[in-house]
Amino acid sequence: MKIIDGKRTGSVTFDEDGMLIGELAGDVIVNSGYLELKGRVLGNLLVRGGSCRLTGIVRGNVVNEKGDLEVFGTVHGKVITKTGYTYINPESKIGGVENAPLKKEMST
Repeated sequence: MKIIDGKRTGSVTFDEDGMLIGELAGDVIVNSGYLELKGRVLGNLLVRGGSCRLTGIVRGNVVNEKGDLEVFGTVHGKVITKTGYTYINPESKIGGVENAPLKKEMST
């Protein structure tokens, strides 16, 4: 399990289970595994795979590209779902929600 605590600068990638309880001045990328985000991210959160439970704060956008995302905290930017499962708790504070449009099948 990868644990990020204290103040850090730069982007961090998770390819395994992890926990972020500190402050990160950069982006967080989740490729696989499970991330419990209780701290503060001053950049963006990208969920490319795996799953993430956000109970902390993200100053940028949260993008679910192909994973499982649960938002219980604060997102100053938008929560954007391209594919995957996204749950936003009604008591969460978010700047906006954006869902990717469904692809239309072309008939020939």
